[in-house]
Amino acid sequence: MNLHLIRRFAAAMLAALSLPTLAGTVTTLQLNSATGGTRLPFTIGQALRQGDVPASQVLVADLPSFQFVVKNRWPDGSAKFAVLSGRATLSSQVPKTVTLSTAPDAGTGKAIGPASLAKAGLIASVQFGSYGTAAWGTADWASPERTLVSGPQMSSFTYRQPIGSDKHLVAWLEVRSYKGGQIEALAWVENGYLNVPKPGARSGNVSFTLGATTRFNQSLTLLNHQRAVLASGSTLTHWFGAADPQITPRHDAAYLMSTHLVPNYRGATTKSSPLYGRLSTSYTPLMRGDFPAEMGATGYAPSIGLLPEWDVAYLTTLGDPRAYKAVLVNTFAAGRYGVHYRDETSNRPLKLSAYPHLVMSDGSGVSNIGASSTNSYTPAPSGGVPPTYDSPHHPSVGAMAYLVSGWHYALEESQFVATANFLKNSDTTRQFAKGVFESSAGANITRGAAWALRTLAQAAALTPDKDTLHAELVASVDANIDHYHARYVATANNPLGLVEPYDHYTDTDPWEGASWMDDFFTGVVGYLSELGVNSPSRQTRLEAFRAHKYKAIVGRLGGSGAGAFSYRYAAQYNVPFAKTNDADWSDGSGPWYANWGEVAREMELPTSGNLGEPLESGYPTEATAYWGNLMPAISYAVDHKAPGAAEGWNRIIHASNFPVQAAGYNDDPVWGVKPRTP
Repeated sequence: MNLHLIRRFAAAMLAALSLPTLAGTVTTLQLNSATGGTRLPFTIGQALRQGDVPASQVLVADLPSFQFVVKNRWPDGSAKFAVLSGRATLSSQVPKTVTLSTAPDAGTGKAIGPASLAKAGLIASVQFGSYGTAAWGTADWASPERTLVSGPQMSSFTYRQPIGSDKHLVAWLEVRSYKGGQIEALAWVENGYLNVPKPGARSGNVSFTLGATTRFNQSLTLLNHQRAVLASGSTLTHWFGAADPQITPRHDAAYLMSTHLVPNYRGATTKSSPLYGRLSTSYTPLMRGDFPAEMGATGYAPSIGLLPEWDVAYLTTLGDPRAYKAVLVNTFAAGRYGVHYRDETSNRPLKLSAYPHLVMSDGSGVSNIGASSTNSYTPAPSGGVPPTYDSPHHPSVGAMAYLVSGWHYALEESQFVATANFLKNSDTTRQFAKGVFESSAGANITRGAAWALRTLAQAAALTPDKDTLHAELVASVDANIDHYHARYVATANNPLGLVEPYDHYTDTDPWEGASWMDDFFTGVVGYLSELGVNSPSRQTRLEAFRAHKYKAIVGRLGGSGAGAFSYRYAAQYNVPFAKTNDADWSDGSGPWYANWGEVAREMELPTSGNLGEPLESGYPTEATAYWGNLMPAISYAVDHKAPGAAEGWNRIIHASNFPVQAAGYNDDPVWGVKPRTP
């Protein structure tokens, strides 16, 4: 071969090996390995801002091996959420910054198939005491339960096996197969189907073997409708074919918040913050983690908010590895609650349309369960009762973990909680298969409806677009929009922007309700409307109802004057909602107060609300009290340009004592939502 040909051949080889052209940078992330090594495999989740990665584009990285798989798209067709995989050469404990940019979609190579698991010689088993063993050998890998991600760098699959002859115990694996032969597995056991008779406690020693090595061995008592990840300590997944590369990602927190898939937080948590002492970073099956000792207890709980403290911490610490670990650990810890009703006909979380009358039986630790008009209930459990799950106090579970890790297990946790909230409500109240969460229903109360809508919207937004469950969840979001629009917009109703609560706080006139609960609901409506999950046909109704709800917070943040409710007193524990206790909410006739100024006069509050005066009542210098509760509501109202919202926000931030409250959100960040609008 002459020199000219050699040079042409070398140039061609270099071109083939060169990195993709980095067109427009979208964001960056960091990868950090505790061990270091060459071409270490990784997978993470990545939220994307609408329009950043158009349908004709893909994300590329300044890495020699990278894969971009879109799971969800925004209404304009651009990517919303994707699973990113690849391999990177990393030095031990030296973070590597990876730049993610757009490029034309040139297609991908041949995807890794399930045959790769057999080729690697993978075997696995789960033994549960005397109940038996679930095992996977060479032939079993050919038929996964589901293929979750398919690509040339990484493909992932789920596998399931009943444990012995037990009708409820099932072993599950979520397996990631990487180019190069490395395999990562997440293993768990579940106890409790939707409609299989005789759910109950199962006890025994549980062991998980991957390859020829026992990876987990512990005695467990799994109560009805619980599930437990088979891991312990700081090791949450198990590797085969290579050592665990121990890679922790660090997303760009500012970019993640700018995607609108999570709220926008003001907190700036320092490395010495006491917050870290509250984060669980080590896992034990069925542990309490950072969940409250009793879900439903009164008072501030760091798990309550649009996102719980451990999720918010990942944002306010700018992706600190301790916070990342806490996000995953608490998602796995949520297996302790008896809310995992897997449909035995599909081996998936249930489709709402298939069960218009079915209601959950007592015995799973779920509080305030409703009734079925056709006497259709899930089988009654026996044995011990799981820890209390109370939907009016339940945190967001799984959504953030899925956003940052891409583990389908985390997405399923969000789906299970969303469908459990459906199952616990009376079929008539939820409007049968529609899954409406009515604010005045005893199974919900206002805050319960708010948090159930939040969880439903998250599950709908993140369930892959091509998944049949996605359409079911979106239909429920649409039904809730229809319900609230019809009740409060199409028919004139409470002009203060309030929704009907379950009950009034006093036995005498006027009707008094918890304004902070209503603020939860308002904040959720704002958050839901940014997730881009409702059908386009419902957008006008959503925006109209959202405008109605914003009156409830903007109206309490007025200035001075007889017609205004002074912003200084906006964070009352309860306020008059209507003039009389027999006010009619059903037809919207009231009688109502004409404006928030009338409410202030009813409460005999001062009318002074001049700029710069201090905030009063509601513990104005604390980040964990009623002033915090209203922050998401007013922040979304500002972003959505509700009339008077910007002025109300300006009054808050210029109050003489607000800086003390604002500083508190650094260490207690849950309620520190702020507008995205400058």
